[in-house]
Amino acid sequence: MFVCDNRQKEEIEVRAFLVGRRPCRGVPVDYFLLVEEWDALWECYGIRVESGGERTEIPGITASQSGILSLLSKLMRGSVTPVAARDVVEDWLLE
Repeated sequence: MFVCDNRQKEEIEVRAFLVGRRPCRGVPVDYFLLVEEWDALWECYGIRVESGGERTEIPGITASQSGILSLLSKLMRGSVTPVAARDVVEDWLLE
């Protein structure tokens, strides 16, 4: 379902960058951009959402930097929690 191939995950460097924090019912939700470097030739992007001890990480969503930033913006605008993040990502991929 996801764009980037994660078969050789152990050989890929993954970096996480906090891009925003939004409250959801008084609890902060943190949104991270995940960047996977493949053979120093290209990057693949994913997301991580953390809140109140819950965490959802979805790597390998797209190779488009503008696309993943658009998705992160959508997640933050909706104050999407870790529990709902996967559903929102799947819907976004079908748009």
